[in-house]
Parts: sequence; C-alpha cells; structure tokens
Amino acid sequence: MDWLLCVPASIRWAVTLVFALLVVALSISPGVERSGDNVFVWIVVNTPGPLQKFMHVAAYAALAMLWMWTLESVDSRIVRIAVTIIATIGFGTVLEWLQIRVPGRFGTIFDVALNALGALVGLALALLLL
Repeated sequence: MDWLLCVPASIRWAVTLVFALLVVALSISPGVERSGDNVFVWIVVNTPGPLQKFMHVAAYAALAMLWMWTLESVDSRIVRIAVTIIATIGFGTVLEWLQIRVPGRFGTIFDVALNALGALVGLALALLLL
C-alpha cells in the first residue's frame, strides 16, 4: 500500500473531492421519479432500503479512508484523525439535514448514526492500511 502514499497531493485532493461530490449528488437527489430525471434519481429511487442503509456505512467508510489518505502529509496523526472525523461526520450530518428539503427524501438521526459508524470503520481501516 506504500504506492498509495506516492500519489501527488493534488490527485489525492481531487479523488477525495470527486467522491464527496458523488455522495452529495446521491444524497440530495429526489426520492421520487419524474420524467427527465438524471441517473442519480434513478439510483436512489430503485435502491432497496436495506441496501441504502448499507451504502451509508460503505460510503462514509470510503470517505473517511480518502480523507486520511489525502491528509497523509499532515505530520500530526491526531490532527489527521480529528480532521477526518469532523469532516466526515459533519458532512454526513449536513447532508442528512439537507435531505429534509428534498422531495421523497428523509434526513434521519439513524442515518446520521450510520454515517458516523461508516466514518469510524473507515478511520480504523485507514489506520491499519495506510
């Protein structure tokens, strides 16, 4: 996994931010289909509930791992961990709050908890692998 640490910082930032934008697109896509909708709406509408819950954990685990990878150049491990946790859990909380305003979507405390669980799983994996 040492090759991952050789990736230039600009690429790390780009990968992490593109993934975060993908999470945003899926999170704020309406949960009801209308003609002319984009692929994100189709994915949200046609993904079964239990799979959506699993995807919360998986997506936020991946996001936390990406943040740890992106912030690898920060000397303090404690700072990297703190920024990763705050950024990932804060991001998930804000997106759940925004979902309250999206037709057919519901922001819930349970989903915030799943996002936080995913962030912790991703952090643990990053600490083991990076």
